Amino acid sequence: MSAPLLVADSGPLTALARPEQVAVPAGLFGELLVTATVWHEVARDPRTAEQAGLSAAFAGGLLRVEDDPIRIPSALAQVRLDDGERSALALALLRGATVLVDERQGRARAVDLGLHVLGTLGLRVRARERSLIDRVRPLADALLASGYYRAHPLVDRTLAAIGE
Repeated sequence: MSAPLLVADSGPLTALARPEQVAVPAGLFGELLVTATVWHEVARDPRTAEQAGLSAAFAGGLLRVEDDPIRIPSALAQVRLDDGERSALALALLRGATVLVDERQGRARAVDLGLHVLGTLGLRVRARERSLIDRVRPLADALLASGYYRAHPLVDRTLAAIGE
């Protein structure tokens, strides 16, 4: 049986680069895949630290860029998703992968399609459970401070549930 795959959307990918946590998925999944569209989305707005972290992860083999799937499932074609989310969900379907997506509509569509969905916060909780990181709170606080998370109650509930 092959190692599980993770396909990331641009938001979580950028969030992973902020606190230099791109290596975390490698400890949990066999590969971190991004579509060409997602890579273009994160590369076109190069914030120095984030772009440097993502470029280093790519160069170090921690993530792999794949061509966008040629065929988009009809269940995705009619839905309001951005191109990156659409391509990430299509690749996850094609490869039988978990999808890393934080946007509410993208997560809902992924669940509708029967995909296993993980968010940035959930990824960090899993990493803590496997002792890949010591604490989730500093990472969550950094994302809150940067404006990444808008749902503070969700973050608070998650941290409370894990004793942080």
